[in-house]
Amino acid sequence: MDANALWKAIYNAFDPQQTPWEKGAERFYVERHDLPLARLKIELADSARPLKAIVTGHRGAGKSWALARLARDVGDQFFTVWLDVGRSTDIFNVNHVEILFLMGAAVYRAAEQAGLRPDRSRLERLVESLETLVREETGRRDFRVDLDQALEGIIAVGLGAAAAGAGPAGMAVAGAAALLRGVRFTLGISGDVVRRLEVKPRIAEIVSRLNDLLEDVRLVACRPLLLVVDGLGNVELEQARLIFAESLVLYEPSCYVIYTAPILLYYSPDLIGARQLFATHEVPNVRLCYRGRQEERDGAGYALMRQVVETRLRVLGVEPGMVIAPGALDRMIEMSGGVMRELVHLMREASLQVRLAGQERINEAVAAQAILQLRRQYAAGLSLPYYEELKRAHEIGQPTGTEICDKLLQNLYILGYANDELWYAVHPNVRPLIEGVR
Repeated sequence: MDANALWKAIYNAFDPQQTPWEKGAERFYVERHDLPLARLKIELADSARPLKAIVTGHRGAGKSWALARLARDVGDQFFTVWLDVGRSTDIFNVNHVEILFLMGAAVYRAAEQAGLRPDRSRLERLVESLETLVREETGRRDFRVDLDQALEGIIAVGLGAAAAGAGPAGMAVAGAAALLRGVRFTLGISGDVVRRLEVKPRIAEIVSRLNDLLEDVRLVACRPLLLVVDGLGNVELEQARLIFAESLVLYEPSCYVIYTAPILLYYSPDLIGARQLFATHEVPNVRLCYRGRQEERDGAGYALMRQVVETRLRVLGVEPGMVIAPGALDRMIEMSGGVMRELVHLMREASLQVRLAGQERINEAVAAQAILQLRRQYAAGLSLPYYEELKRAHEIGQPTGTEICDKLLQNLYILGYANDELWYAVHPNVRPLIEGVR
């Protein structure tokens, strides 16, 4: 492989937008030493009734990859369906009713792709209830859902033994063409409308018809149904509060369900309300140092992050030492803050910088340029009030609870970690911005 082809392959192997259910992605998976979802795996096996769970974590912490591994691990016990809400609808305006429809359509489509022949009439009855709801509440008398188009736009994956005919990973993908077309489903009703309707019979009817569909798929799959609803980790805190803490709707589906949720919900008093309904779990950032001792490395954390990089390189048939110096890799790990996607970003950027610098491998100077490039992007999003909030959070070692601080937490400027207790630090690649270093 010539140098240009090599670095092109590395650039594409470190794609931060890659999803864990894409073809070949499972080869990149690295098991975490802290096993963040081990308890959830036991709960799924032991729960006498269909478990409802929430998994939180910072953006890029590895929630989706950990859940994909969990889904594969329980594939012999469940017919597992993965719904990517973020790619199937307008995530910043999504409400419970849309989520209920997406869940039903995803289960139907994944079952159909797996050759299970689900009863389409049950999905059609769910659509009828949705159409009636929208017509009654918005006055749009001609409103209708184009079911075939909606099914094409839903990004869903069937995992496990029941989907085994679909490929080597036991995976059946529905709606992949919609990724190219940008087709997203929406009912065009607001969350405020849904909140008013929650106690009305029409919502109960929608839930009932969804459950009829879920039961049909459970029977034709001959195993319990597990639905992983990914993408809700990107909603705003107010949306998360409505969806998970102030509503019973997402608890109502009659199958096992795991929802991702935003990190701000975990750091909010509203988590207590959500815990009344849902089992709650966190995929934390990888700890690279200790609270109050940032100069002292956590060896296990560094080893895990090195393995993430080395695994992807070896999948390409590349020995890590040939393309990256150990010191350069450790520096990028440090400046990733223990956020998996940040390290992937840094490696991709370094694969560009090494060619711009005319070097043969990523050395510490190349790594420094990659780090600086991403730091500039963080700096571009900061104004004076944000700088002041970062300085205050850095001084006291915890979030301040302000709206600005919530934004900083949500967007990785401030990171959360766990030892025996939860603690916080300003992102190490952001810290120089508040220390006067550019």
